Amino acid sequence: MKNKNYLNKELFSRRVFFRNDDLRNEFFAKLKTRFGNWTKLRNKFNIYKSRLERFRNSAISIPYGTFIDLISYFSEEDKNYFLNKVILKDKHWGRRKGGISTYKHHKYIFEKGRKIGAEKTSNSSKYSFKLDIPLTTRLCELIGAFIGDGFANKYGGSYMIQYTGHSKLDKEYIVKTNSNPIITEKDNTIRLTIYSKEFYTLLTKRFKFVPGKKAYTVTMPQEIINSKGPKLINHCIRGIFDTDGCIFTDKRKAYKSPYMRIALNMKSKNLMSQLHSLLLNQGINSTITENLDRIQINGFENCKKFIEKIGFSNKRHLDKIKF
Repeated sequence: MKNKNYLNKELFSRRVFFRNDDLRNEFFAKLKTRFGNWTKLRNKFNIYKSRLERFRNSAISIPYGTFIDLISYFSEEDKNYFLNKVILKDKHWGRRKGGISTYKHHKYIFEKGRKIGAEKTSNSSKYSFKLDIPLTTRLCELIGAFIGDGFANKYGGSYMIQYTGHSKLDKEYIVKTNSNPIITEKDNTIRLTIYSKEFYTLLTKRFKFVPGKKAYTVTMPQEIINSKGPKLINHCIRGIFDTDGCIFTDKRKAYKSPYMRIALNMKSKNLMSQLHSLLLNQGINSTITENLDRIQINGFENCKKFIEKIGFSNKRHLDKIKF
């Protein structure tokens, strides 16, 4: 007979699934009402923003332990209601059952030689994610975009990579990052999802990205930093600014004419220090805040130098520059 400790461990290893979208939306609406906003909820339970979003849109199921923590702030009536409405499944349920959706993703990838393409251009050029793929400008830019808005993790037998952005402002850029991804849009957010062990291995083994949360720890890969000449480095920087950077004009009265600025806000202090040094080394004057969370390039001449040496691929930025 299984002892009590084993049973508790087995129970808390399970995953929570909502029976339908309405029930899931009702659950998270009550949570938001209870805490006032998503930021307070995330801080209370130490849940990363992108992870909470995946819980909310059913991209991933909720660990039973996390679910119990969340409903502990509900009334007894609401606790019983949701406990009786959700479905618990073993954490390996998808792998044992075959996971129809996952199977389809992997079947497609293997049939295509596990190659995920880049933008569908006239010459049909594609990214290849073999571990020894040569370091190219396009690959460096893709890595930069991953640093900015990417996420990678392994769930059972599934290897998932995601890129996120604003559904209106970043859609064209996100969609062209790879061909044949799974694309979803919700609440002004567009999410591109790729299932590929090959791509996951490239990111985690070769470029040393840690799976899961990376906002506070991510840095540019040493392979790119140590590459000869600035070209590869600059394309990686371009990918970062394409996803997390912004261009704006300061129209305060203190300036005779609108004052151009390019800015980047990120939480990884090591990454921001890297970027600041790399920009200065190329004569691109920039400032960085004391707590290392914002880089700013000020004035037309400095911004012009950034655009000439680094540049952008994201249409939303290119349109602002053109304007």
